Amino acid sequence: MAAPAGDSSGGDRYRSHLAGEGEKNTVWRHGAPPTYDAVNSLFESGRTQEWPEGSLEETVQNAIKTWEMELSHKARLADFKSVSPGRFTLSVNGGRALTGEETLAVGSYNVLLASPILPATGAYDAAAETFESSHDLFRSAFPRGFAWEVVKVYSGPPVIAFKFRHWGHFSTSGHMEGPYKGHAPTGDKVEFYGVAVLKVDEQLRAEDVEVFYDPGELLAGLIKGAKEEEAAALAGRLKEAATVSASTATDPQPQDCPFLASAKQQE
Repeated sequence: MAAPAGDSSGGDRYRSHLAGEGEKNTVWRHGAPPTYDAVNSLFESGRTQEWPEGSLEETVQNAIKTWEMELSHKARLADFKSVSPGRFTLSVNGGRALTGEETLAVGSYNVLLASPILPATGAYDAAAETFESSHDLFRSAFPRGFAWEVVKVYSGPPVIAFKFRHWGHFSTSGHMEGPYKGHAPTGDKVEFYGVAVLKVDEQLRAEDVEVFYDPGELLAGLIKGAKEEEAAALAGRLKEAATVSASTATDPQPQDCPFLASAKQQE
């Protein structure tokens, strides 16, 4: 199965359209193409499948990684090479299908986490987040990256159905990062699974994407850590207890014990 037309990876083995002649006029959201060294390392060390080069599974996996890169880092829909011009839509869990312009305006996290239930839990409120704030929030929670892989492909183009896995670590290996919505990092791996149906054109560009998954699998791992103020209060109490314990250990003969005073008088 051929790779998408106009491939220009710029050195990233999993993503096309990052560099090359086809990107000379691209407007990048942060002024330059992104680098994926950290998340590629996480992906390679934590993936459950290693698909053969050129296989349907690898092609689908790389196509989705390319689409996610464009959505997160290209400022204009006109610069997208992974979607069919004027025909792209995205829906999550049976919700309203958003156009490419709408998806680009709010960002992938706000599309994936747009739910009438989540705001009341304090876990996430898509209406209160912007494209930038949502990405900052998850970038802080997953400083080593948020990796994604295809687990299984059920059908080939033009309608591709597949299962995927998304995962990251709510910390770094050397020190804690975060927090997430006031919840302290736990150091745990956070992951979730889902399925998607992707309709593509003859150039393997996405036309319609439907995603189905349980957002609770993602958010539960991010809000189970103690609130920062609770953690600070606990640390204060532990420090106070340690101080008292140390003071007692260096004072082996209490001075105000009535029993000992009475015993000494009887001697």
